[in-house]
Amino acid sequence: MFAVGSVLSTLLPLLPGAEGKVLTPTFPLVIIGLTWGLHAALRKDWRRTPGWVFHVSAVAGMGCMAAAVFDTGGVSSPARFLLLLPIVFTAYFFPAREAWPYFALALVVHALPFAYDAEALHASLLGELLILLPCYWLLTFVLISGKRGMIVLRGEADALARRDPLTGIANRRALLEAIERADGPVGLLVLDVDDFKSINTRYGHPGGDRALVLVANALQASSRAVDLPTRLGGDEFALLAPGIDAEGMEALAQRLMAEIRVGDVVRISAGWVVGAPDPSQLLLEADEALAAAKRAGKDRALSYV
Repeated sequence: MFAVGSVLSTLLPLLPGAEGKVLTPTFPLVIIGLTWGLHAALRKDWRRTPGWVFHVSAVAGMGCMAAAVFDTGGVSSPARFLLLLPIVFTAYFFPAREAWPYFALALVVHALPFAYDAEALHASLLGELLILLPCYWLLTFVLISGKRGMIVLRGEADALARRDPLTGIANRRALLEAIERADGPVGLLVLDVDDFKSINTRYGHPGGDRALVLVANALQASSRAVDLPTRLGGDEFALLAPGIDAEGMEALAQRLMAEIRVGDVVRISAGWVVGAPDPSQLLLEADEALAAAKRAGKDRALSYV
């Protein structure tokens, strides 16, 4: 916004028939605006910038545009249409309640030539404002509404990207992200369905899907509110348990086994570990415990030793 506004306001006096000069008392504002614009676009990390900096920048930008209008002909200056830049910027990047005041401020800045240009009353500026008012409002409304819809859709897409479509529980991606966010030791249990191929053979793929849903439901029923039941893929599942010790993890594993054994068809083998939140290491150790449970005869949960 600053860089584009600075360049355009400098070029305007050079156009045929344009009023004003390039070198004016406010020309240093052009240099400052261009410098800040390039710094903001190329060097500044806006993700770590306080919100007030955005507002100060937007207001300062509108002030610079008002100066550019003054220097390049007042009511006859095309520079007044540069106000579209802060309207678009604030409507897109600011929350709605913070963006709407800039719509009103843009109209005020656009009307400033009434304060210093005697030709303003005779140059159809009032009629221009009457036309721009609904145009500015519609532009602000469309950008804010469209952005809100994009945020909702992006949130839904992010949720779907971290959710297993068959069982409705989290997927591997969500599990790995949760482990990386964990603060302190966590417990991880991994399991798979014993003889899952025979279930598919006997009951068909719909029967296999029902078995997977049954395991997912058992995971949810056995876990705590803070735990994360996960389907890793195929017949492999996991359960992330933050802030738990070995005794608690053992109790959780036994609750899960008891929940699964209520039925007569599905049996599982599981392995679990408690350790630092390192995804690769936790999965490796839990997989080794799972393999030990398989070798020991299946239908059991063992810890990593």
